[in-house]
Amino acid sequence: MNLADDSKIWIFQANRKFSIEEKQAIIAKLDNFIADWNAHGAELLADFDLPYDQFIVVGVDENQATASGCSIDKLTKIVREIDTDYSFDLLNRMLVSYENEEEIFIEKLPTFKQKVKKGEIKNVKVFNNGVSSLNDFKQNWLLPLEESWAKILLN
Repeated sequence: MNLADDSKIWIFQANRKFSIEEKQAIIAKLDNFIADWNAHGAELLADFDLPYDQFIVVGVDENQATASGCSIDKLTKIVREIDTDYSFDLLNRMLVSYENEEEIFIEKLPTFKQKVKKGEIKNVKVFNNGVSSLNDFKQNWLLPLEESWAKILLN
């Protein structure tokens, strides 16, 4: 992503990997969206990435113009459209993603918590889709379980 490290970001995780065709369609849709995205008439300096072919990360350099409530609503609308087209469950915040031996797994939050507490999930890296700056994304998006937000589940 070609944006300043303090850029605001939003992360949407899919419930499965994107196919090649889906990825091409998502890129086309987001390219068009980013080109026209603005906040109260001010053009937004924005970019996106599709890490692991399973996440959509959209960023805005707010040094140029701040994303307004209306512009964030427009982002949510485009994500909803993508979700409607492919049933990715992109807006479900009750799913947890983690990586184990370079494979990504997704669990419902209660199931994830239960499995961690029982020791069934360990030695994995956990995604923190709540990070909100590009720098935080680069540094803290994917962390070992023991260093992640989920460490409170460990005994």
